[in-house]
Amino acid sequence: MNTRALDLDNTPVPAARHSVLPATWRRVLLAGFIVQLFLILFVTTIGLQQLRLTASNLDTVIDVHMRKLSLTKTMMAAARERTLSMFRLSMSHDPFERDQLFVQFNQHGAEFADARMALLGMPLSPREHELIDLQGRLTSIARPMQNRVVDALNSDSDQRAEERVLSSAIPAQNNVLSVLSLLDTETQKLALEASRKAHQAHEVARFWMYLLSGIALLLGMFVAAAVMYYTKRASRERHHLATHDVLTGLPNRMLFMDRLEQSLVRAQRRNTLVGVMFIDLDRFKRVNDTLGHASGDALICEVAQRLRATTRAEDVVARLGGDEFGVVIDVARISQVLQVVEKILGVVSEPYRIAERELFSSCSIGVSVYPNDGSDGTSLLKHADTAAFTAKNGGRNRFQLYDAAMNTMAEERLQLETELHYALERDEFLFHYQPKLNLETGRIQGVEALIRWNHPGKGLLSPAVFLELLEESGGIVKVGRTLLRSACFQTASWHAAGFVDLDVAVNISGKEFWHGNLVTDVREALEQSGLPPHSLHLELTEGIFMQDVEAAVSLILALKALGVAVAIDDFGTGYSSLAHLKRFPLDILKIDRYFVKDIPHAPINEALISSILALCRGLKLGTVAEGVENREQLDVLRKLGCQIVQGYFISRPVPADEIAALLDRDWLREFDQV
Repeated sequence: MNTRALDLDNTPVPAARHSVLPATWRRVLLAGFIVQLFLILFVTTIGLQQLRLTASNLDTVIDVHMRKLSLTKTMMAAARERTLSMFRLSMSHDPFERDQLFVQFNQHGAEFADARMALLGMPLSPREHELIDLQGRLTSIARPMQNRVVDALNSDSDQRAEERVLSSAIPAQNNVLSVLSLLDTETQKLALEASRKAHQAHEVARFWMYLLSGIALLLGMFVAAAVMYYTKRASRERHHLATHDVLTGLPNRMLFMDRLEQSLVRAQRRNTLVGVMFIDLDRFKRVNDTLGHASGDALICEVAQRLRATTRAEDVVARLGGDEFGVVIDVARISQVLQVVEKILGVVSEPYRIAERELFSSCSIGVSVYPNDGSDGTSLLKHADTAAFTAKNGGRNRFQLYDAAMNTMAEERLQLETELHYALERDEFLFHYQPKLNLETGRIQGVEALIRWNHPGKGLLSPAVFLELLEESGGIVKVGRTLLRSACFQTASWHAAGFVDLDVAVNISGKEFWHGNLVTDVREALEQSGLPPHSLHLELTEGIFMQDVEAAVSLILALKALGVAVAIDDFGTGYSSLAHLKRFPLDILKIDRYFVKDIPHAPINEALISSILALCRGLKLGTVAEGVENREQLDVLRKLGCQIVQGYFISRPVPADEIAALLDRDWLREFDQV
């Protein structure tokens, strides 16, 4: 079915222009975390390595140097005690004491030898090796001397033995002690050096651990600061996206309502007025269908900029959705609201430059005022919306102040929407058929199927009452497919009754045309009803083609492949151009009633129709003139050579059971007799 009313276009919201947290920064933050992790691992590795080195140095100091010091001191102590035992042995005359001193002398010698052997088994520096070797040579000189003296003293007291102790044995032993003292000094020096190196290694390890830990801490603080900054930024962006329209940057409906409530609080406190405007662009769907959604988005953005430039900084301008805007202004007098409304109507109507083309647009504005038309934001916006709907129905490019009667109309419309939802289930939709007269044969050549709603309470309703609502709700597809099958079955029954040349025209709306199953549904309707395909005409409006020309041509060719005829309705009132007419594979062109209406008294209309008829003959297209309401119009069309006409002068749309009575009449003879 064909809907004459234009629907609001629900413009799809494009994707966000930038992500809440850019991918680049996500990678940077991830890299920061990875570097921080590696730094921590590096610090830990270096620290453990340095700790192992420090522990190794300490082990060296403790296990080697300290033990060498201990052994050196043991050797020195054993050497001294051995010398002392030898001296006391020379001075003692008590046999028991001498035996005890002799045992001690040998014991200290064994201790000295054990300590020296242990020291030789440890890692020694060259200097230590030199001193040990020197000590060994001196000991080899002193030991025989000591042994002879001790043996002599042990066997018997001998004055000369005592002298040898003092003159040779003790000096020789002192030489050994001197070397041992040097060895002890060297060992202490090496132990101190090892301790100093261990301390230095510890300091180096501590320095690197502190340095790398500080770097890791600073980097961690930087990463944490970056995360906090971009988290806050992401939060602000999420909040902005939640409260603002992505396409225009204006506040969205949620923020609009919040600021409207704030304005109402201020107005109540100051005893002032608040004006609420609901702005709806006129025929915006036509821009989308003709130039595409990108141009529609560009037009929306341009309108948003003009609205923002027209209002004051403290006024609220929001995009409520699709092609709808809202404005809130705080004023002292209603006249100030009307001044702003007039300015908005003027700026919106100025030409636009979109996609290298000049466009013209307009808007319908509904106005409600606090406290006259409501005390809360929801009711004020609702009433402004109702007033805008009234302004649009009243001719567009105008404004309308709200009054209570509009609310009643809006409630009736809402009730009608609810009833429309159940109408298909209750089988309340039906077709009336308007005959199309062939002026050459004087017979009815076909009928146009026109939808009606048999409302249980309001009776028969014309499509002007409900078709727009049906289109908005999306139910037009289901209803249209059901009635298409009904029209095919009805026409097939007329064929069975003997009127085999009768064809039926069914209007197809934009949503029906672009629905994916159109070709399949038409094929099934023909197959199930048995109606010959050439007896079915599908009527389309020009605007349907403009949404996607290439796809429309392909779809029309698919329909024609079934054998059905395709007609273009309301020719001359929309986007028609010779280029488009040549491109589309059409069969029939219907001349709009606008050209037929004043044809007897408007030579220009007669010239236009004559040109259209000549064009159709050249393109081998059939023609149907709509809106024939009197004999004068019929005679002019007949004189111009128009073959098929329809209108109230022939017959109003009638139920199917009344068509049969009209088919056998010779209409031209009756007209001539009249």
